[in-house]
Amino acid sequence: MRGLFLLLLALALAQPLPPKGGRYAYSDGTLQELLPGGGEYRLRYIRGGEVFREDRLRLAPEGVYLLGVGLLKGYFPFDPPLFLYPQSPYPGQAHSGSARFQGQKVALSWRVEGLEGLRVAAGAYNAWRLRLAYTTEKGGTELKEVYLVPGLGVVAFRVGGSWVELLRFSPF
Repeated sequence: MRGLFLLLLALALAQPLPPKGGRYAYSDGTLQELLPGGGEYRLRYIRGGEVFREDRLRLAPEGVYLLGVGLLKGYFPFDPPLFLYPQSPYPGQAHSGSARFQGQKVALSWRVEGLEGLRVAAGAYNAWRLRLAYTTEKGGTELKEVYLVPGLGVVAFRVGGSWVELLRFSPF
């Protein structure tokens, strides 16, 4: 029991993202590069050798904020930034918030469902399972189940019937 407590304490104190960044390869063919700098992170999404999206993230004491998204048409900020992931997750923790993005109101809500043992191609982890819902005032909705490992990031997620898992992570 003491070992489980120490493990949970270590997970709670770890920051949600690797401080020096790294490269992620996912089973859907997407590569990601997490690039730290100036108190923020840039998370680049790469497919076929081309960057098709770049999220700008800020790490705060309470967790990770999504500042904006860079797409082929330009950079689009969230006003205010959206609270994406908690620093120290715990079962039942929940958050909802909204922002303006590309001329419309968007909302993001999430709930921490619990800590689970999870095996993916990149290894076995104790991951926090979060349920996220992203909606727009124009009627768009995305529901996602995310498995988050403190100090590493997202190791798997499910959108609709699609399961995507981390194949490998290479720290910088």
